[in-house]
Amino acid sequence: MSKLNTQPVKGMRDIIGKQARLKRKIERVISDCAASYGFEPMQVPVLEHLETLTIKGGGGGEAAKELYTLEDQSGRKLGMRFEFTTSLARVIAGNPDLPKPIKTLNMGTVYRYDNPQALRYREFTQGDCDIIGVRSPRADAECISFAIDVMKTLGFDSFYVRVNDRRLVNALLTLGKILPQKAKDAMRILDKLDKIGKEGVKSELEKQSLPTNVLTLLEDSLSQLKKKLQKENLDLSGVEALETIMGILEAQKKLKYLKFDPSLVRGLEYYTGPVFEVFAGATVSVGGGGRYDNLIRSLGGPDLPAVGISFGVDRLLELLGEKWNDGGLDVYVIPIGKTFLEAQLLISQLRESGLRVEIDLMERNIGKNMQVADAKQVPLVLFLGEDELKQNSVKARDMVSGQEKVLKLAPLKTLLEEINSILGKKSEKGN
Repeated sequence: MSKLNTQPVKGMRDIIGKQARLKRKIERVISDCAASYGFEPMQVPVLEHLETLTIKGGGGGEAAKELYTLEDQSGRKLGMRFEFTTSLARVIAGNPDLPKPIKTLNMGTVYRYDNPQALRYREFTQGDCDIIGVRSPRADAECISFAIDVMKTLGFDSFYVRVNDRRLVNALLTLGKILPQKAKDAMRILDKLDKIGKEGVKSELEKQSLPTNVLTLLEDSLSQLKKKLQKENLDLSGVEALETIMGILEAQKKLKYLKFDPSLVRGLEYYTGPVFEVFAGATVSVGGGGRYDNLIRSLGGPDLPAVGISFGVDRLLELLGEKWNDGGLDVYVIPIGKTFLEAQLLISQLRESGLRVEIDLMERNIGKNMQVADAKQVPLVLFLGEDELKQNSVKARDMVSGQEKVLKLAPLKTLLEEINSILGKKSEKGN
């Protein structure tokens, strides 16, 4: 018999124990914040028709390079979703009569045949929120505001959201004497500024025989660029959208989290207006998105404007994993002697009160059980022995202070109050 390869597929990973628990917590934070904004949960398939994922105006050629593709037993060419926006656009195109605005949350795994490296995987989880049917930058501001709330709820102190507008970038390329047919090449290079620096971008522009004076424009403020565009009578729609977004966030006292960055482009072809990325000290963004007003129409649907933002849950996990010390259990129960069946009532009552409780199932001795409790970082251990049962009591050890005390099993309300007092919690049930 051949030996099983226990390693995960390249670019993918197993997430277990504390990491898996924290990952679920991040997903809950995103979901709860989304619900507070009125985003409704949605579920789309992992597999899509290949032509949907590669349609012109959608993910495009760049996305096609990173797709996991397959052919099913009926010969259909399929691809695994690489993000949620294209799938969402397909759903809306097929359901054009849904009441507007449509506000959706998609949470799940996506797949990209990318080059695995730090904070970059081939299988990862995204939390994606979108607003369909609103052309005003008010919707863009709503997405950015939501992203700021997520980061604050997760406990990040120093983070910022880079913002720009594709229309502003196009205007700057015109101002920099870059021809329209070369605009995509120039955008792709400019988007690397934070990775390869100004000199690296300058070198790549020169290799493509593109003018480099656009780089000086990237150092200007939004107001300075506005004056230059006005002087040349160029498109101001991108500037005006950003001014509206900033005004809304200033009204919410969130403007301090915004950073205007005229080099921000974002790689996917479908973006048409404001674009944004969330940074929290990582070398890559933990979230990003933008406006994609033409994507739904390109998939055969109605002419509906749209904007969205998604979070990389795995990247957030990497940044938060060492900071969070959220234990998985509240109480560990050790039955001593022939008390396992009697302990079942106790653990049921504790679980019903909302506590997270584990009981020894392996009949370990006290010493080994304490090692388990310590390894699991359980704050409270309850010892239920035959002597304690005779006294209708249980011995409790506070694993933080090391102090022990005997607690009466009844009345239940008093027991729960004492346990929650040790844990620093408020008792919610047990009346």
